[in-house]
Amino acid sequence: MFMLERFVGGNVYGQGGKRMVMPFGMGRRKCPGEGLAWRTVGVALTVMLQCFEWGRVGEKVVDMSEGSGLTMHMSVPLVAVCRPRQDMDVILKSL
Repeated sequence: MFMLERFVGGNVYGQGGKRMVMPFGMGRRKCPGEGLAWRTVGVALTVMLQCFEWGRVGEKVVDMSEGSGLTMHMSVPLVAVCRPRQDMDVILKSL
């Protein structure tokens, strides 16, 4: 059972600075969908890279510093522009 109280105000780092969070669990009670989840994320990212041209808004350098918290995220959110690639646009219009 998920208990949010374990994470509120606590330290997610154990001894030696290793993260103590295991999103899919481990051992006998490990999530049976972990493999599917990792593959799905990989396929989704691949399709997004294949079908769209990505660029940043403006010419400012992207700030890659990390924010604090339970998950790893950027301290300043990334603002990006995506446009359908010309080849994909033709394919999608023909459907």
